[in-house]
Amino acid sequence: MAIIEDLLISDPGAFVGLKGKRIRVELKSGDVIEAPLMHLRSVQVITRGASVSAAAIAACCEAGVPIHLIDGFGGNYATVVSSALTTVVTTRRAQLEAVGNPLGVAIARALGAGKIRSQALNLRYIARRQSEDVSAAMKDVEIELLGYADRVERMQADSVDAVRAEMMGLEGYCARQYWQALTPLIPEAYGWHERTGRHATDPVNILLNYGYGILYGEVQKSLIVAGLEPFAGLIHTDRPGKPSLTCDLIEEFRAPVVDRTVIGLVARNFTVDMTADGRLETSCRRAFAEHILSRLQAQGSYGKKKYELRSIIQMQARRLAAAFRGDQTYEAYTGG
Repeated sequence: MAIIEDLLISDPGAFVGLKGKRIRVELKSGDVIEAPLMHLRSVQVITRGASVSAAAIAACCEAGVPIHLIDGFGGNYATVVSSALTTVVTTRRAQLEAVGNPLGVAIARALGAGKIRSQALNLRYIARRQSEDVSAAMKDVEIELLGYADRVERMQADSVDAVRAEMMGLEGYCARQYWQALTPLIPEAYGWHERTGRHATDPVNILLNYGYGILYGEVQKSLIVAGLEPFAGLIHTDRPGKPSLTCDLIEEFRAPVVDRTVIGLVARNFTVDMTADGRLETSCRRAFAEHILSRLQAQGSYGKKKYELRSIIQMQARRLAAAFRGDQTYEAYTGG
């Protein structure tokens, strides 16, 4: 029997309980799935029609296994982790103070430049498999983006507020260039025109949004484990219900985890089945989630070694916590 590391709950009517040291899923069909807690990395509930017992929740919390709840549009509306994951007070205090001092500016620069550089290097990776003309065009955009990343890294100010608008403006411009460079790789049948967010109606944007939802839960869990406050960001401003630090850290992982997966799938004419209200059909949702979770288990270069991308996210969250404390300089992850 294959080892289950990411347990996907997609069937309406499913009941998730605990049997011994295994999470047990009982489906309406009568089928049963059991996953030993010792192997689990996450539980992904991608339907609102499932029930999860208190015993299963407690066991996952004790084992350090996050339970991510994701809606039909890819929104991660809850992540359940243990309340015992306490923080080092000095870490959160330093994090909250950083937005108003030069240390926060340095970290924001690294995060902002890291996002742009990550997009540039993703173009470099994808361009190697394209025709000469497409590859050359992508190379031009890569060079342009790297120049803007350097520009972000040179920004100077006494507080993040003083550079936020310019930084986000450059990020927005670079994102448009990045997606324009990728547009020739998306078959016309998908009806792609441009990158759109939460209320997307075309298949590719819906896949991207759903993939980001899964990644979002992974990033937020990693920040909590690292002792950080997900709702107190630097580049993204504080808003009720918006985990702005999660939004900051996710940026450097969008391209290597989700964008690369989606571009690869549509190049192979991945079938996207949608409901009338613009959600992914349950079977498509499950199939796509499996691709994203598989990508999170893929190896990426980090320093001089290889680690799972999921582990790299956790290491970056710890590096971010150390940077807030002034223990080390933050460097964004741009590989994969």
